[in-house]
Amino acid sequence: MTTSPVQVPSVRPQPEVELLAGGDVAFPRILRRIDQARSSIFIRCFEWRDDDTGSMLARHLLRAADRGVTVKVLKDRVGMNYECLEASKQSFFHKNIDFRTRMQTWFLMAAYRQWGTMRQQENPLATALLEHKMVEVVRDGKRFDHSKLYVFDDDVMILGGMGIGNDFRLSNVDFMVEVIGQDAVARFVDRDAGRVAFDPKRDLDFLLRSRQVLEPDGTSLVDHRIALINSARERLTIEMAYLGDPRCTNAVAEAVERGVAVTLLTGQRANIIRDLNLHTCDHLLRRTRAPSNLRIFLHPRMVHGKAIVVDREWVDLGSANFTSLSHDVYEEVDLYRRDVVFARAVEDAIEKDIQNGRPVHGRVPYKRVRMLIERAIVNHQTRNGKRRLAKKHKAARVVRRKRLIAHVRRRKG
Repeated sequence: MTTSPVQVPSVRPQPEVELLAGGDVAFPRILRRIDQARSSIFIRCFEWRDDDTGSMLARHLLRAADRGVTVKVLKDRVGMNYECLEASKQSFFHKNIDFRTRMQTWFLMAAYRQWGTMRQQENPLATALLEHKMVEVVRDGKRFDHSKLYVFDDDVMILGGMGIGNDFRLSNVDFMVEVIGQDAVARFVDRDAGRVAFDPKRDLDFLLRSRQVLEPDGTSLVDHRIALINSARERLTIEMAYLGDPRCTNAVAEAVERGVAVTLLTGQRANIIRDLNLHTCDHLLRRTRAPSNLRIFLHPRMVHGKAIVVDREWVDLGSANFTSLSHDVYEEVDLYRRDVVFARAVEDAIEKDIQNGRPVHGRVPYKRVRMLIERAIVNHQTRNGKRRLAKKHKAARVVRRKRLIAHVRRRKG
């Protein structure tokens, strides 16, 4: 008598998630993954500076393309404004600047008192990437894509807050995170296409702000971030580059008021909206009367990380700031992770950054006029962005309606 073999249920491996704290850790990992890629590399980036780091990444991508790897880069044209006025003041891909972009960049230079240049020097590496048959660079559209994302062979993702440039690699306080696993990458692809809604009960999911598709359940990135902050019962630890969205400020203040131990780290001298950041810190201290369960630290270096840790269990880490631009206009990608080990690693990294920061109590000095100007700029950009997005969605609805009418007519005919 023969017996049938015992059917052992297959168990899908859990995705591996590793924090990459600091550019000196993140960029070597990114380059290594590029060198190991077998079939495809996909990159979404807001800023790609023409400097040593930008050129180094290009050289590795060219070597990958030469060995037959398909490379696709979505480079946002909006980031060109900031490439011209910050750091090297050179954009890797955007060398031809039209009149309107010049006006916008000059306005930002005057508003933020950072004087860049419109004289862009050609880089042969950029030309080589643009002309390589295995490389596709989408760079001409204003996608308002603020995400920082790499996908390798549909199996490995690296995402977070770091753009491409020497300041991101060598100077800024920032995070990236590596996620390994085909199921995790597939989940991101489904989320990005709008096929599935965000599920806060999952141990791993992706918080997205998309201009292309709406969440199937009608919720938004800011809704879920506020829900996460509101869920804090004991600890709330935040490292955030840019502040100012009153919805987030109010949620953090309410956490303090219900007794949660709240820690906030941001930069003393942010590259933009510096005084709006400081005003937000001051507002939190004044509203809550600076209790012992609220700690605010200002770091002397540029803090560019975006991370929230709740009760040493839940983490939201990615590209989205606490600003209306991130929540209402830009495209953003954040990892949403429930894992005690990972949460403690992120919180420990923030506490390590805090050691070089300065604690503030009572009042935070800021320049009120500068703060009002910065707030006006952000509000203007947000209104314009939402208006453009509304027009885009209206046009898309008109196209869909026409296609539906045509389809019905064909069926009747």
